[in-house]
Amino acid sequence: MSMNKASETEIELKFLLGQVIEVKAVTELLHTQNFSFEQSAGKLKNSYFDTPALDLARNDIGVRIRSGENLHEQTVKTAGRVLSALHQRPEYNLALDSEETLPKLQLFPAAIWPDGVDIVQIQQALTVIFTTGFYRTTWKITDKHGVVIELVLDSGTIESQGRQAAIAEFELELLSGKGAPAMEMLFELANLLLGSFKLRPGVKSKAARGYALSLGAPQSKPETFSRQGLSASALADRESFYAHLDSALKQLQLGVEYCLSSTSPKRLAAVSEPLLFLEQIFRLAPESLVVANGELATSVKLVVGLYSALELQLERAGCDGKTGAGYNSLLQEFCYEQAFNRLQLALLKVLIDRELLPDGT
Repeated sequence: MSMNKASETEIELKFLLGQVIEVKAVTELLHTQNFSFEQSAGKLKNSYFDTPALDLARNDIGVRIRSGENLHEQTVKTAGRVLSALHQRPEYNLALDSEETLPKLQLFPAAIWPDGVDIVQIQQALTVIFTTGFYRTTWKITDKHGVVIELVLDSGTIESQGRQAAIAEFELELLSGKGAPAMEMLFELANLLLGSFKLRPGVKSKAARGYALSLGAPQSKPETFSRQGLSASALADRESFYAHLDSALKQLQLGVEYCLSSTSPKRLAAVSEPLLFLEQIFRLAPESLVVANGELATSVKLVVGLYSALELQLERAGCDGKTGAGYNSLLQEFCYEQAFNRLQLALLKVLIDRELLPDGT
């Protein structure tokens, strides 16, 4: 999201909207919590470039030109890390003359390109793969410790090959601040939004969604995941315990994406298996680890209870076909359930605190 910075590691949380959210409602929410902020808004248009063979995407590189009022810049994002709503990627932004319609890759530092990537050849083959256009409202929030977070609300579309996909999301980017105070504020704001609106963590960036749209690719089914075989001995030490939490969260997020986009009659298992795996982790883990993560353990029990209620609702609603509107509506409701998504955010926070992510604080 950042503008006019030569390079940085972007750290942001992304949430997808399950309801229409008015700008006024967000502004009023921030006022009620006594946040100090500056508000602005405007339209942004982005063109994402690659070669016909998608050489940049195959190296986990994104290249775009962004245009808006008094803005025309090129951006390169290189390989990073995504876990639940958290996105961390090195980002490089450079201003372009307003008449430029193609990125100039040679202007970026040579060191950012992976070995074996021929920038000269790629430059010659660049073409637009997809575009995004959206209206962005920005709240630049500053706390008393000097931590600065940019909250944005984006509403628009992704377009490619005559196909469209909607953009409706919040992003929270840490612009300034380090260590525990910065991350605490980032997660405090995220929890406030989750408690006030119908949201869920966003795993895919706009670029990832754009590439999928350009290829006409359906949401892929997560790898087969089974909670069978987990033993207390596998959770005996702290690192193993947190590694299993990490695995469960990743599978849960992939499962939610698949569950909401697929029509497979078995799609509910993509959510239920990792969720019940979380329950199993806390049932088998050493008491000291369960006590140390007591709030998290309580949240897991709560959400598993909500899932059991969902199963009863599906049964009582007679949703045996698993493809009808009633079935889909109940799944949608559960995937945007506040407690369910706060659990995922809490898991993410625990993993960050355990420094399981590169550059985690």
